[in-house]
Amino acid sequence: MKIAFVSPFPPTRHGIGTYTNYLYRALSRIVPGNEFLVAADSWARRTTTANLSVVPCFALAETLEEGQEAEYAEGVVRAVSDFAPAVVHVQHGASVFYPDERFLGLLEGLRQQAKLIVTLHAVYTELATDWQGPAIGFAEFNRRLGSVADAIVVHQPSMKEALIEQGVNARCVFVIPHGTKILGQVDSTEARRSLGLPEDGRIVLSFGFFKENKELLIAAFPYVLKEVPDAFLFFSGYAREWVPEDAERRRDYEAKSVELGVRDHVIFTTRFIPDTEVDVVFGAADVAVFPCFQEEPSASGSLHLALGAFKPVVVSRTPKFEEVWTEISDEVAFDANSPQEVARILVRVLRDDDFRQSIVARVERYALRTSWDVVAQEHLRLYEALLLN
Repeated sequence: MKIAFVSPFPPTRHGIGTYTNYLYRALSRIVPGNEFLVAADSWARRTTTANLSVVPCFALAETLEEGQEAEYAEGVVRAVSDFAPAVVHVQHGASVFYPDERFLGLLEGLRQQAKLIVTLHAVYTELATDWQGPAIGFAEFNRRLGSVADAIVVHQPSMKEALIEQGVNARCVFVIPHGTKILGQVDSTEARRSLGLPEDGRIVLSFGFFKENKELLIAAFPYVLKEVPDAFLFFSGYAREWVPEDAERRRDYEAKSVELGVRDHVIFTTRFIPDTEVDVVFGAADVAVFPCFQEEPSASGSLHLALGAFKPVVVSRTPKFEEVWTEISDEVAFDANSPQEVARILVRVLRDDDFRQSIVARVERYALRTSWDVVAQEHLRLYEALLLN
């Protein structure tokens, strides 16, 4: 089968690009004869291998200047048309393509080439907190998307429910969990040594890029240190050069840690940590914590890396992490506005060995159920079903 993706792609540092790379690799493993195209972002590297062609042909929305509207449909459709796929699978997030008429026009063009699947990595509603919204409105955008695509893939039941509430036909929406990369188990001491972390302390990991919600963790840390004085908060995320807010937030976090008297227990990475070292980062951690204020249904690739490392996770009780409290444990979910509550749960994970081990066991079971090979099989079944219709 010839499968075309429209997505960011490594070496571009983008979560959806990483997602597509994992999905492509898993599909290659389970059916070696498949051929793939990635119609990729302009920062990707043009590549041709035995089963993969990468053709850079569009600019990421998050790299555009305010008011700039890049036209991309013609280039993407041309790349896909030249490949002549059976299926074209578009990965959508607001940082990749603005949800506007241009994107809907792209889908119209792609639908003429092959069966069309769109994965929505977030379902935007009136509760959206990180996007001002397209002129046509979220509900209309999603309804029109649903009328063009042969299938919409989302990662959690709440995402499907939100689309149905907006008027999207339930029969074209498929829930496929975000995939989990099962990471190699590394020696904790060696991992900490390589990252310059305290070898004997308790490491609370905050993984991923800088966002406004992570200040909560610094606010929580004085409470953590009262009970676990050898705890350290490690921000492994990188301040992206093309997102000025990242560097500003990092400076704000440093200032806040000084203000609260915990600066000696807050560690920031000094370099971008590539995918090849992700297992080292999680191997160094005792627990991974994920705060989020966003109310729109979505999913988290960073969370699934923690799951794949079989690490205990502590998450905010927001739709982005619903799979944790529904599939793993309700006891590791905290109010996103309560530093005291996140501190209480972190302390319990760090001090209560029985509780910690019960969470790790549940994490491992869920990680294996959502491994990339399992998720790729679900995608393949969807592709094959669409081709029969």
